[in-house]
Amino acid sequence: MVAVATQDYRDTPIEPDRDDGRPDIEADVDAAPHSPHAVQRVTWAELFFDLVFVFAVTQVAHAVSVGDGWGDLGRSLLLFVPFWWAWVGCTIQFNGLVVSATRRHLLLLAIAGAAFVMSISVPDAYGDRGVLFGGAYFGARILLAVVGRIREAFRQRINPISGALVTGALWMLAGLLPAGTRQWAWLALAAVELSMPLVLGHRLDYMRFDASHLPERFGLFVIIALGETLVGIGQGGTHKALDGTEGTALFVAFILSCGLWWTYFQYGASAAEHALRVAKIPAALVRSSFSYGHLAFVVGIILAAAGMAQAVAGPAEHPHGVHALLLGSGVSLYTATFCYTRIVMFGGASYTRVIASLLAIVITVLSPGLPALAPLVMLAALVIALNAFELYWVTSGRPLMLINVGQGAAGR
Repeated sequence: MVAVATQDYRDTPIEPDRDDGRPDIEADVDAAPHSPHAVQRVTWAELFFDLVFVFAVTQVAHAVSVGDGWGDLGRSLLLFVPFWWAWVGCTIQFNGLVVSATRRHLLLLAIAGAAFVMSISVPDAYGDRGVLFGGAYFGARILLAVVGRIREAFRQRINPISGALVTGALWMLAGLLPAGTRQWAWLALAAVELSMPLVLGHRLDYMRFDASHLPERFGLFVIIALGETLVGIGQGGTHKALDGTEGTALFVAFILSCGLWWTYFQYGASAAEHALRVAKIPAALVRSSFSYGHLAFVVGIILAAAGMAQAVAGPAEHPHGVHALLLGSGVSLYTATFCYTRIVMFGGASYTRVIASLLAIVITVLSPGLPALAPLVMLAALVIALNAFELYWVTSGRPLMLINVGQGAAGR
């Protein structure tokens, strides 16, 4: 599902009766022509833009890994919220945007620059770089408002873009507060931003989205997060002898990372694209399965990455407290999120993934006091067993085992 761009966008849309194999972009207005062959692909500029968020995920994952206790974990994950909403806002606004390649690239690079400043501010965001972190985020929000105005994304004055401008300014001003007060102010602002799609998201309902480009972009962010698992275990393996327990931990961690990739991209990615194509109101999926669901996917991967890095660095050690729970909680959150996304898309959750998420929780509860290698092996075996069983079940032509709870946005 994740593809690499082969060429950049045209400056103008392809006419409805033409199909020369080149990318087709349509304005998000009623008068825009609709090509039956319209496909918007990820561009080189977007891939470069994503590199900044590779750095951002690395910074947040490192903060999670070195944090001491639940407070540090919460503060670290809190910093990921503005990164996520900046990336989601950019992905949605640039989906179907009709603008020249030069303007598109300049806007993307400008937003990437703001995100880069945010990234370098992460280690000291609760210290001297609070204003820099918040100010860079506010800058990204201003640029996204410019893009939204170009695209004419909203018809109402009060909308997610105008709301984000207010919260962005408050993120910057909160950076002036003492560290203890700042964290609570940012937490309140994060809660407001997380609730905004629920409160104002219905104003997206009239918008059209390219059903190839949007799932591809969100899939690419899952790849970014999964890349952090490889970076974490790779760095641990670089400084350890690759024999005995250390070599086993490195191998098992890599297998687990592959299993997490398979869990999403074997069936989940194509299901998300199909759901977006057939949904009566695609925006309902954009603000639920994509915005919220993929946030949970990425947070789960970040937690798992931190846990895997610690397991590879000290496989025979007995982690305690929050560090003992990172790996299992990350895998359980990641697996359980598939249940949520499938329910909102198709109205039912897979029995296999419900069971797998519950078993991952059991392993998480058992993890404190065990050698770090033990839960790593158990979770890797669980993920591989889940994928192997689903592959067997689907290829044998058997009906899906679903817990039906209602009617999803894309039907059943």
